[in-house]
Amino acid sequence: MSIKSQIKKICPSFVLDRYHSLYLFAQRKYRAIKYRPLIKKTHEHYKEVEERIRNRGDKPLRFASYVVYDSTFGAYGLMDLMLANPQKYSPKIVICPDVARGEHQLKEQYKKTKDFFVRKYGSEYVIDGYDEATGTFIDVSEQFDVIYCANPYDAMVNKVHGVQYLSKKDVLPIFINYGYSISKWHFKEVEQSIELSLFYKYFADTTYTLKEIKKYNLNKGRNSILSGYSKMDGLKKFSSSKNERIKILIAPHHTIKGLNATLQLSNFLKYSDLILRLPDLYEDVDFIFRPHPLLFINLINKGIWTREHINDYIAKIKKSGIIYSTGGDYLSLFNECDAIIHDCGSYMVEWLYTGKPCCYVVENEKKLRKQLCLLGNKALDLHYLAKSEEEIIDFIRNVKNNRLPAKNNETVISNIMINYPNVSDFILNSIIAKVWKLIMSIPYIKLWIFVMKICSCLNVICFTKSR
Repeated sequence: MSIKSQIKKICPSFVLDRYHSLYLFAQRKYRAIKYRPLIKKTHEHYKEVEERIRNRGDKPLRFASYVVYDSTFGAYGLMDLMLANPQKYSPKIVICPDVARGEHQLKEQYKKTKDFFVRKYGSEYVIDGYDEATGTFIDVSEQFDVIYCANPYDAMVNKVHGVQYLSKKDVLPIFINYGYSISKWHFKEVEQSIELSLFYKYFADTTYTLKEIKKYNLNKGRNSILSGYSKMDGLKKFSSSKNERIKILIAPHHTIKGLNATLQLSNFLKYSDLILRLPDLYEDVDFIFRPHPLLFINLINKGIWTREHINDYIAKIKKSGIIYSTGGDYLSLFNECDAIIHDCGSYMVEWLYTGKPCCYVVENEKKLRKQLCLLGNKALDLHYLAKSEEEIIDFIRNVKNNRLPAKNNETVISNIMINYPNVSDFILNSIIAKVWKLIMSIPYIKLWIFVMKICSCLNVICFTKSR
């Protein structure tokens, strides 16, 4: 046993937690000082890029969405707004492969993501970021003015699709979160990543999130704007309707205990057999099984389940009568279902938009709350908690018999549902307002404004004298 392991074994947990917090604080300060020149230089570079965009005149704004996983795309509303106005905007979807999880996953997910967006928007709006025949990665950044990165992690993509690379090009990279950040781990560690500080604009989804960004971000959130969460805009388009049969969504997370040392939410292995038995327990309830996109690939990569085991489990899911759902836009599922049972991160907040009951599966509530940030704990308060099979079954029974009411807290909801359902309009207007501000800086227009102000003052003086 290593010395480090021995110390961990005998040292009280509160001492280790304090040490870890101090270590992260020192690391954050070091990284902030180390990257300060780069951050400053990058945001000065963006001013030059803004100038070049201005000099393009009234040509359509060329907008790209760099997407790895179809399920983590958060700009449907933006696409709809831009597609409705082709005179002003020219939007495209660029498919970027995941290079962090093996060649099989790279090719399989790339094809899946590409097929989804071709079906949704048409092939004319989808661009390849990868040549499947030659295995080469394609840099298309020079074709665009603004690039929305659905994935902020450079380690997940090839260099030409990364934020650090784009920050040096003649484009303005922006970040709209693909999911709510509900863990302390995200802010204490992920928020320290240089990528998030290098974005031209970083759109914050809640007041709670913005508070954490300003505290932990290397750039102190100077590039952040409180916009709201654009992904949920699409929920409003669905008309609510009562189901003849109760429909419940089952959504396990991918952070299996032992696979992720910093964030352990998933209880899938503990309840995988129960999920298969649910249709027999409740023949008059419809169940939809929607695992996190990384759940099964993580089980394979860590040697916990084989691919054959997973294929067998999925076959049993379908045979039992449970609907198996993967990929794409899941807001229609949120609209269809009467309740959710899950242990996910982002769903913890997203489901609150539906106003329907939600059950969070947890092994140790006290331990979980220590992992959650302010937003995560606020959201968890609005969930029914299940710590055993009996409590999961009890939740289903109550939903079925009583249409169990959703928990509510108007203050929390108002700090979460910022600008809903018009977040996409807000984000687009924020980008355009900046361009308009640049246009207003053209000398003759500034002179015209000055003349108008003089005339206005003269009118006021004349009006005062006339009185």
